[in-house]
Amino acid sequence: LGRGPQTELHSRGLFMRKTGTMIIGHGSRFAYNSAVLEMQAELLRGKGIENVYVGYNETSLPRVDDTLGFMAEDGVDEVVAIPFFIASGLHITRDIPAKLGVPPGSRGGKVTVGGREMTVHYETPLGKDPLLTDILDEKIRELGRGGRIGIIVIGHVSKLPHNTDTVSFHAEGLRARGHRDVRVGYNEMDSPSVEETVRGMLEDGVEGIIALPLFISSGAHLVNDVPPKLGLAAHARTGEIEFEGRTVTVDYAGPVGNDPRLADLMAAKAAPYYG
Repeated sequence: LGRGPQTELHSRGLFMRKTGTMIIGHGSRFAYNSAVLEMQAELLRGKGIENVYVGYNETSLPRVDDTLGFMAEDGVDEVVAIPFFIASGLHITRDIPAKLGVPPGSRGGKVTVGGREMTVHYETPLGKDPLLTDILDEKIRELGRGGRIGIIVIGHVSKLPHNTDTVSFHAEGLRARGHRDVRVGYNEMDSPSVEETVRGMLEDGVEGIIALPLFISSGAHLVNDVPPKLGLAAHARTGEIEFEGRTVTVDYAGPVGNDPRLADLMAAKAAPYYG
């Protein structure tokens, strides 16, 4: 799982450095995350990026350090490591670099794995790319709700400020695209919470709520934790809230990671390293 093809790269008898790309996922007890990563890896191969592998920070297999070992075995010299994450955080700045063998907070370096020296180029997460705002905007328009609609962009949580900055960036991008009432809410730890934002919308008289999780894939948080905070049953995608004699419809969109255009972003990150 997650292995790239073995290829011989020789031209006129001279060895050419072999480049491979590792898409790095968070990992989950659920299968959603691995399904999204494998789909994006296949799309990336279809765009001409050679030797594409998948590795996970935790829980799912193969782990990042295992995949790095597979790449060494397959003769890869240049590793392009792309974190398929929404925003930076401790996983990006501390945990994954350690598994790649590069200094914390760095953009890569030389590593030796199984006796093979490789150069690791550590790319940035998806972050503030406007394509993510476009994806969220399309989810709103596909629902086609009329009336006074409140929109909540739901973020995860991080001990670093990158996540809140990224969520706020995309919320502002939705306002710039003509959506009047766009707010943010967090699943845990950061403020405002999802519950606080929903309560504020209800008190302000919205007629409907559209919830947009700025997450890569479904998992325990999106399937079990967030729906009740929106006033929905676990696993539900739509429902109604009764508030002060009003019935307010809640629509809960899916995460963004399965959009095929995200492979274009990763291809743009990887392509400069393939000479």
